[in-house]
Amino acid sequence: MKKKTVFKIISISLPFLIILIIEVGLRSFGYGDNYQLFNKVKVENRPEYLIMNSDISKKYFKNEGFHSDNQSDLFLRTKTDSTFRIFVQGASTVVGFPFYHGGSFPRMLKQRLSETFPGKNIEVVNTGITAVNSYTLWDLTDKIIEQKPDLVIIYAGHNEYYGALGVGSSSSFGSHPVIVRSYLFLKNFRFFQLLDNTYTKFLSQKKDTPKVGETTLMEVMAKEQRIALNSEVFQAGINQFEDNLEKILNTYKKKNIPVIISTIVSNEKDIKPFISDSIEDTKKFTKALNEGNLEANKLAQNNGMAAYTLGRFYLNKNQDTAKKYLHLAKELDFLRFRAPEKINDVIVNLAKKHHCSLVDMKAIFLSHSEKGIIGDELLTEHLHPNIKGSFIMADAFYNKIKELKYLSNWDNYISYTEAFEDIPITQIDSLRGKFLIDDLKNSWPYDLSMSRNKPLSSYHYIQNPTYEERRAIEIHTNQVVDWRDIMYQSYHRYNKEKAYQKGLQVAQSLIFEYPEEAEVYSLAGNMCLNLNKINKAAYYFFKCNELDKTSTSAQQLASIYIKLNKMDLAKKTLLEAKKRGENDEELKMMLKDITNKIN
Repeated sequence: MKKKTVFKIISISLPFLIILIIEVGLRSFGYGDNYQLFNKVKVENRPEYLIMNSDISKKYFKNEGFHSDNQSDLFLRTKTDSTFRIFVQGASTVVGFPFYHGGSFPRMLKQRLSETFPGKNIEVVNTGITAVNSYTLWDLTDKIIEQKPDLVIIYAGHNEYYGALGVGSSSSFGSHPVIVRSYLFLKNFRFFQLLDNTYTKFLSQKKDTPKVGETTLMEVMAKEQRIALNSEVFQAGINQFEDNLEKILNTYKKKNIPVIISTIVSNEKDIKPFISDSIEDTKKFTKALNEGNLEANKLAQNNGMAAYTLGRFYLNKNQDTAKKYLHLAKELDFLRFRAPEKINDVIVNLAKKHHCSLVDMKAIFLSHSEKGIIGDELLTEHLHPNIKGSFIMADAFYNKIKELKYLSNWDNYISYTEAFEDIPITQIDSLRGKFLIDDLKNSWPYDLSMSRNKPLSSYHYIQNPTYEERRAIEIHTNQVVDWRDIMYQSYHRYNKEKAYQKGLQVAQSLIFEYPEEAEVYSLAGNMCLNLNKINKAAYYFFKCNELDKTSTSAQQLASIYIKLNKMDLAKKTLLEAKKRGENDEELKMMLKDITNKIN
């Protein structure tokens, strides 16, 4: 009996032992990926930082040719008492597509909060990944909690069908949330990665599917291209989002981490359904439309293109009717890159259930939209905000944080108008975003005939490009990989040309990418001096001195305080430098002059 029991135990344990040995071996030889969310960054003479792992997207995508973009936001590995740390979760809108850099709403929010609270270390860490959905957000939640956030902001919901692991996606692993979450858990093991990679490679050889590089990412990801309203697959997407978001919010609630969640926006006025049943008799439909025949209205109830045509017909005649049918057209679009309204319903209901703060971004965008219908005024295409749209999003979160009093003392509150005049995006990045959108709008699914093809890029038609257009083309076509070099060259060019506002935007963009470098703050401060923005210059030189802690940086800051007639602050700055051992003749002379003036 004992021998049989021992034999059974060995029989059961042996496969697991073999898997364990293989797992250890694979790790020893460096096979597979370590899917940690953050990597350490060591900077000379600085505390240790963390940055988002750029390879994390590999965990969620089966297509080996796809490398998702994400922002690189440095933050302190050891959180200080003066730090207010925000994590932002979402997909490409959060990342900042198509402008990136200073064009994302998290970075606009960071700049405004940093200038409102100059004495605090404001960290806004962007964990957005292009083309992911609520499965990824759920998978990252515990890793975000480990970093002790003071606040989490969530803007997500458009990718539940075609985002990684979505129910209609080419990168799917079933429609049941428990199965998909189990798959994500197993992906942490090298042995499972080996099996998964082998299976994916075998499958890709047999399938004739669109590849990354041949067409748009949208076509690569969209497997189920006709998902009817209220169909089984449609409802599976809603259930998937609700189930994952419920778990995300519940996890944060258990850890007493406040969450601000937002409704999502999409373009209803200026984007027709990507895929819809055709209108069989166009002439008859147009005639019925012009005559006010109810047959046109009847067809529009179940036909996306008919609903869109009807909505556009009423646009200048009856705003409410136009709004009704343009919204219906989006809901009836078979190709579900724009989230159905039920996604917003889930967001509102779960925010209420879990006592989360809600930003109704849809209502805010409607209030900023012509005729009360969201369109091209605020969006670049079907759902990604333009620069003004991203600014409105940042403004909404900024004011919600103020309303909720997560930070105290808003004496330096920055108004909408003041912040709008200081949007931290360069003309080069703005133009690069325009090229991306122009290319997209000439591709699938905007032009269904372009399936598995890429159009001739719009920049080919530019004659005598400006400096900004030329540099944007270089970035867009990867002629110049180093964005940083282009920014430094542009900064010095703008300084020479006395285009100081452009120079400031470049410096601000550099600060987002390299917040640990004192020099970039000094660059911004000098441009502010040229623009006679003395208070803003004081902010940048204060940040520079915090990092640099040299006699030069202390004197720069003190000289700004003198301009502002803040003699006590100037003296304090120099005394602190002296205490650190900085005691050259220039510093001594400056300190003596200030002391005499005070006395």
